Amino acid sequence: MLSSELNKLVKISIIGSPAVGKTTMLKLLAKNTIDRVYLPTHGIDLKTVKMGDFTIKVWDFAGQSGYLQVSRDHLLGTDILFVVTDSTLRNVLHSRDLINFAAHFVEKGCPIIVIANKQDLRKKDGRMDPKRVEEILQVKTYGLTAINPGERNKLLEIIRNELNRIAIRRRLLEIEF
Repeated sequence: MLSSELNKLVKISIIGSPAVGKTTMLKLLAKNTIDRVYLPTHGIDLKTVKMGDFTIKVWDFAGQSGYLQVSRDHLLGTDILFVVTDSTLRNVLHSRDLINFAAHFVEKGCPIIVIANKQDLRKKDGRMDPKRVEEILQVKTYGLTAINPGERNKLLEIIRNELNRIAIRRRLLEIEF
């Protein structure tokens, strides 16, 4: 690959507990049909998405703890890490452990972003709003309802903002070398 092509290649990794909406978020991003049948991911699901000049490789990791332990080496080279939670206290606290775990395997400058998913259920069963999740985790957090195709633009905007930062970071690295 040419250097210019490599600079436009971005790896996004998605981690989280089982059944929090990681694969649904991936389907939302890739414009795939979002169904309401839960089928757990086994291992890793990979998708490629084009965004402007960027080619994004999205790695959706299974949420069961055994898979994540095996997948830790696959986190290497991640440019953006999404930690998805279903916004329940139990999952938010587990997400804190996942953030601490993953921080050892991603580059120092890699943004870690929490997606407080399932915001459509928040009032019904005590799920937390994104601001409260962010207070607990001390990581930039965005609310999302991944089953809603109308939320795709919100997800794209989050990624677009990070892509701009990645491009700047890569240019600075080129100047240093």
